Amino acid sequence: MTDETTQPVTETVVQHKPFRALPLVRAHLETLPPALQRIGKYVLENPDLVTGQTASELGIATDSGPASIVRFCRAVGFSGLQDFKYALAGDLTAQRYELAGDGPDVPGSHRISDALSARVIAATRETQSLLDPGSVERLADAMVVASRIDVYGAAVSGLVAQYLAFRLLRVGLPAHAIVDATYAAYVSSGLGAGSVAIAISESGMTPDTVEALRRAKAVGAMTAVVTHRGDGPIVKYADEVLLTSSVESPVTGAKSIIAFTNLIAIEVLASVLTYKLDLLGASSED
Repeated sequence: MTDETTQPVTETVVQHKPFRALPLVRAHLETLPPALQRIGKYVLENPDLVTGQTASELGIATDSGPASIVRFCRAVGFSGLQDFKYALAGDLTAQRYELAGDGPDVPGSHRISDALSARVIAATRETQSLLDPGSVERLADAMVVASRIDVYGAAVSGLVAQYLAFRLLRVGLPAHAIVDATYAAYVSSGLGAGSVAIAISESGMTPDTVEALRRAKAVGAMTAVVTHRGDGPIVKYADEVLLTSSVESPVTGAKSIIAFTNLIAIEVLASVLTYKLDLLGASSED
């Protein structure tokens, strides 16, 4: 009989090895129920996006409920969404290191740099064709006379929202970037005619951002969205849509969350605003 008091206490810790999450999803995919297969297919097609999505965003993207998200994670061997996302992020990082090699000067990193540059250029050209000049003009016209301009965004889109507000302040417009969800819901309800509300949402489905724009539109503000998704839920609350292309990762082939093309749309808008404000300044001096 062993003396349990002398035995070391151990804890079982699951170590997620590189490439574990995605192969597990592929291995289980065909045996999953249809509702969980839908989630699995989305994960395989958009791994970069999934690592940054909340349960609510993933549920909207896959037309699933929170319980189904948890069931999926457990079905492929994880305790829950956070556990699965940690492993998925490790997979993607390991893939990048495998392709890039041990340092910045190895041929692998040059291939990644060349591939990424080519995709950014292609996405830039596609964004040029997607951006509606009429939408940019109408939005700019409303902005140059607006009493207040609010810009909403969350996570990476929140950083883009802050950049847009900075660019607008630089040309002399009363802009505010609001990246706190509770505050955004509060202040958007206080807007009205003469105000402009702009949402930054790559997926077009971030619940807090959608709700902020909905409230702004409901009280009479002019609304706009910068997004990759022309069919996202947020679009129905936008008077103007600035549609941009997404950049695909050269490592995974999935759509990247890097906001290159959203920044291009912002610079186009800022340039149009600068031109219009210069014209207004010149006419006021006559």
